[in-house]
Amino acid sequence: MKGINFGRVILGGILAGIIINISEFVLNEVVLKNDWEAALKAMGKTMTGGSAILVWILFGFAVGIGAVWLYAAIRPRYGAGAGTAARAGVAVWFFESLLPSVAQLNLALFPSKLILTATVWGLVELIIATVLGAWLYREAA
Repeated sequence: MKGINFGRVILGGILAGIIINISEFVLNEVVLKNDWEAALKAMGKTMTGGSAILVWILFGFAVGIGAVWLYAAIRPRYGAGAGTAARAGVAVWFFESLLPSVAQLNLALFPSKLILTATVWGLVELIIATVLGAWLYREAA
């Protein structure tokens, strides 16, 4: 068994990150924009811009790279392909989205509809992004 091809992990992760960032833009700037603004206004906060957006973009790429890395790591056990990539996407979603969402719901900082919509959206987003990012992954020669 050969090692993980980290060059391909980065390449696939960048593709996954692009998909994640586009999806997050649509979710937060189109679908949930008014809900986020109302929730933040109720807390005495406003939407952030500038460097905060850069952090979220970098976060999207980090999640994409992590998802493709996980795909590469579990590929020897589950085999290459979309099913394995979907498993990796679900695992990343579990830790990156579902668990933090449970904590946010427990704290009741944001409306449940807002958190639940983002969590379900994130599941679909991460499966698609991981499958497409994994499509670029190849084992080292």
